[in-house]
Amino acid sequence: MPLFFWAKRPIEATVDIVALTGVTGYLAYVWGQVDSVSAWALAPYLGWLGFATYLSAGVGYLNDWDTAGKEVDFPPSTKLTDTKYVDEK
Repeated sequence: MPLFFWAKRPIEATVDIVALTGVTGYLAYVWGQVDSVSAWALAPYLGWLGFATYLSAGVGYLNDWDTAGKEVDFPPSTKLTDTKYVDEK
């Protein structure tokens, strides 16, 4: 999360979460050999990591892997004086 949101480095954040998913999957495999309940307890976390990986890679891809400078200082609705309306008639 710090790599993605604060450092604005989506490539490193995606690599980090893929590594975390792999380590957690291996941990579930090892625990499954000892106790299957403990391995299945990691299944929701693995599901969440998969979804978070999809989001991280998707946002990186859609922004050409550069999220620096994509912040908005103010909501668009507060700057109503510069709004240009188009007459659709």
